[in-house]
Formats: sequence, C-alpha cells, structure tokens
Amino acid sequence: MATLTQAYKPTLARIASIKKRDEFIEKLIPRRCMVVSVGLIFAGMSIPLLMVVQLLPISLFLGFVGFALVATGGVMALIFCGEI
Repeated sequence: MATLTQAYKPTLARIASIKKRDEFIEKLIPRRCMVVSVGLIFAGMSIPLLMVVQLLPISLFLGFVGFALVATGGVMALIFCGEI
C-alpha cells in the first residue's frame, strides 16, 4: 500500500516571518569589502604595537608600512560606506 503524504502549504504569516528573519540575518553579516578594509586598518595598527612590545624591530620603514595600511583601509572603508 502506498503511504499517504500531505502537501505542505506554507501560510502567509510563516512566509512573512521567514522573510523578516532572513533580512535580519543578512543585515548582521558584514560585507566582504568591509571586512577587508577593517582588516587592513587592524593590520596597520598592529605593526606599531608589535614594535612597541619589541616583537618587530623598530624601523622607519615598518612605521610607514603601518601608516600606509591604516590609510588605505580607512579610505577603502569610507568609499565602501558611501561617504566618499
């Protein structure tokens, strides 16, 4: 004998609640471009910090590299946010 299956018919209230949940989760997940720009800022700030705790040698070149990373990440973040 064949088993009887019931067709699943989603109600309108369930569809609306799922759409709201999906929109909420989508707003919480950061965009990839923002993750990259904030990562550049953190990397640029960590280079001078590592020089202060003497894990990296103190040099002017590494200072400029850290500054360049922070400046690049900051400009990218402003562009991706739509401020520039």
